[in-house]
Amino acid sequence: MHKTSSAHLNEQLKIYEQVVLRIQEMLQSGTLTVGDKLPPERDLATRFQVSRSSIREAIRSLQEKGIVESRRGNGTFIVNTGDIVEPLAEALTTQRIYLLQIMEFRRTIEPAMAGLAARNATPDQLKNIATIMKENTLEPPDGSPWEKDIRFHSAIAQASGNPLFVQALFNASTALEETRQAPLQTPERITQSCTMHKEIFNAIAAGDEALATKCMHVHLEQVHNLLFTTK
Repeated sequence: MHKTSSAHLNEQLKIYEQVVLRIQEMLQSGTLTVGDKLPPERDLATRFQVSRSSIREAIRSLQEKGIVESRRGNGTFIVNTGDIVEPLAEALTTQRIYLLQIMEFRRTIEPAMAGLAARNATPDQLKNIATIMKENTLEPPDGSPWEKDIRFHSAIAQASGNPLFVQALFNASTALEETRQAPLQTPERITQSCTMHKEIFNAIAAGDEALATKCMHVHLEQVHNLLFTTK
């Protein structure tokens, strides 16, 4: 089982989040203050030994929190520190803990759910899952492919033959959406999810309980790694 301590979560922060915390330290120490202009992306990338894309993602996060402001043609400026700076690390860590708890829940119940679906799914339920998989959906930010993802997993819960799985997913639906938010999505994750959904469905359709269980486990391991592996 994965630890959920703050120290462990800090180790698992993505690169751009580590940059956010480094900039926070500069604000706390007074190295940066309100009105200061951030160095260019290339200079920050060199200073923090990260890619420029990580710098851009960090700046975007700071913009969303109202700490910096990008002014066209002039650069990016510190516009606020106040009470925002101190809770920032806590917010990042809290989010990581929450996501880890969600993934622990999913990795505990969904492999067993898929295995039972392989044993109990009716022809109509298999047809329903297949129909969901064939739907064309737009990718973020122009569409909501993760609504399809939710329905795919819900259909497997229904096919398990155990209504408690359906109820568990429904009760946890708000929390589960946290792992499907657009900022957490990447082309890599979308491609992997589609591939694994096909493998899970094929195992269920074949009535192979062990394989369906394994495929769902692998799928959720991939989701976990994409959420928490630093890049």
